[in-house]
Amino acid sequence: MSSSLLLTETCRFKLEPAEDQRPVLEELMEAYQDMVKECLEAALRLGVTSRKRLHEAVYRRLRTKYPSYPSHYIYTAITQEAFEEEEER
Repeated sequence: MSSSLLLTETCRFKLEPAEDQRPVLEELMEAYQDMVKECLEAALRLGVTSRKRLHEAVYRRLRTKYPSYPSHYIYTAITQEAFEEEEER
């Protein structure tokens, strides 16, 4: 029987972006929030409870919708949503 271990590290810090950085960061945070929201909606609509199935259901659509963002952002949004769904069960 195998078990998995999830290790999470959290770093907390204040960020004071320069004026020219602020719009870029705000856009990034809004896009990420939208990605997580789409993952939640898809998980609820499709009854998906695993990260793998959620990834299969939404990755291509999110990749097409957010082509300029690194794929890691999409992967992280999917993983975050799948993990939150798992915690609620």
